[in-house]
Amino acid sequence: MPARTLVLFDIDGTLLRSEGAGVRAMLRAFTDIHGDLGFNFEGMEIAGALDAVLFGRMMAKHGLVGDEDAHSRFLGAYRDELERTLTPDRVRRMAGAGELAVALSARGAATGLLTGNYQSTAFIKIKAAGIDPTHFPFGAYGTDGPTRRHLTPVAIARAGAHHGRAFDPMLVTIIGDTPLDVDCAKAHGCRAIGVATGPYSVDQLRDAGADLAVADLSDTAMLLQWILR
Repeated sequence: MPARTLVLFDIDGTLLRSEGAGVRAMLRAFTDIHGDLGFNFEGMEIAGALDAVLFGRMMAKHGLVGDEDAHSRFLGAYRDELERTLTPDRVRRMAGAGELAVALSARGAATGLLTGNYQSTAFIKIKAAGIDPTHFPFGAYGTDGPTRRHLTPVAIARAGAHHGRAFDPMLVTIIGDTPLDVDCAKAHGCRAIGVATGPYSVDQLRDAGADLAVADLSDTAMLLQWILR
């Protein structure tokens, strides 16, 4: 039977935490390309942000031209630095995250990603955390739109192309750790699970409109029942 339920996972703060390794790799990439201009993310909200947007803001902050060529150079340097430095001992997989993806797949649900990461760096992080990347054969990434809201229809369309059928937004669940994850679900008629393994509490995620807010993803049985009901 074709999958009816679609579950889209955020990465940072939801599936795993790299404890700042991604930010450090980005800053090193900027410095390697442009020299020591004092690159930092002060004044920028990182949680839930799109990496491509952060690139643009950083370039503008330092008066640099952020064109396509500059973006490509940055992505290559960032990807290489992250791959070099993000060893498994520097990544923490969130409780229950990998198990939930496995259990959903076993029950016939479609699973994918909805993340602000670049596609290449998304899978560097997932593999370093010891999560099987084959559970995420499609997704939307940080270059697929200017805001997180724009990523939701992209991810749903790619899920449809992969599975050969359209997905009803009412049967799509987005799991993430920030109000932006909740917002990108609710804006398109999808359900949102807020997980307080990032910078926001259960109460804050519930107040942001999450249909379900949990401390972590460790209660696989409860989450399966809620998602597949």
